[in-house]
Amino acid sequence: MAVRQKFPPFAALRAFEAVVRLSSFKAAATELNVSPSAISHQIRSLEDALSCRLMKRDRNGVELTAHGERYAFAVLRGMERIAEATQELLSDAGECLTLQTYSTFAIRWLLPRLAGYEAATGQKPIRLVTSQRDVEFGVDAVDACIMIGHPGDPQSAYRPLFNSRVFPVASPVYLARNAPIETPADLRGHPLLQVYPSAGDWPAWLNAAGVTGLSTAGDGRFDSYDLALNAAVGGMGIALAIEPFAQVELESGRLVELFPGLRAPLPGNWYFVTPVTRRALEKVAAFEAWLVGEIKADPVLALLPDIRIGAA
Repeated sequence: MAVRQKFPPFAALRAFEAVVRLSSFKAAATELNVSPSAISHQIRSLEDALSCRLMKRDRNGVELTAHGERYAFAVLRGMERIAEATQELLSDAGECLTLQTYSTFAIRWLLPRLAGYEAATGQKPIRLVTSQRDVEFGVDAVDACIMIGHPGDPQSAYRPLFNSRVFPVASPVYLARNAPIETPADLRGHPLLQVYPSAGDWPAWLNAAGVTGLSTAGDGRFDSYDLALNAAVGGMGIALAIEPFAQVELESGRLVELFPGLRAPLPGNWYFVTPVTRRALEKVAAFEAWLVGEIKADPVLALLPDIRIGAA
């Protein structure tokens, strides 16, 4: 295991680099949008961390000490490399679509279809980011996302995709070695496998089934439906399946739907979301059109209720 090397606070390094490059505390403060006293504080904290003086400040400006000269060379070179790598990444990201979505959607629906994306659209391959949290366009470096929720950001454009329902499933092995489960109330005493970023889904289904007083904490907590479904296949307990992502396991018999016909809609719907300012970009428009076409062609999604494909 590699030993983590000691590293000074990055804010102090930025202040030091700016003072050295601009030869002025005041100019550095202006560039970094802080006060000159804040720059002085950062330099002092850096010197304290390094246990040496790096520079002297007088009426004639800033003078580096011998230690400061040596350190400035390394810091300036490091900052230049970071800036170059950042620019390279931003340039690359600008050419292709950066898309964020949940790992379950990516693994179980999107990835098997991406092989034909370039040929169908003439676009570059997308850069795919998976996360269980919703995107923050002002913070995250992504062009668009596929998410479950409700339109809530006036600065974002929402394209409705489809609606999903959830329903309990278990493996035949689990069912064979445990008490029969004939009604929703029979779930009491069974481990309910919880997807913690979607903590409201089990309560939504139980409420629709008329079951009260049943804990949804479960004996296993997972950050995605993909993991929970795999845990259910392994016999760990009862999982919620989400349409259409358990179709393979249901058709193969590795999972069994416990109460056919008793499915509850998710609290939110599926959307393709992008900042309003980016929706007209060719790479965003091309992916949106391709995505909607793939959803329309999916025979499983075609059976879901209240699909609003095509609504802009």
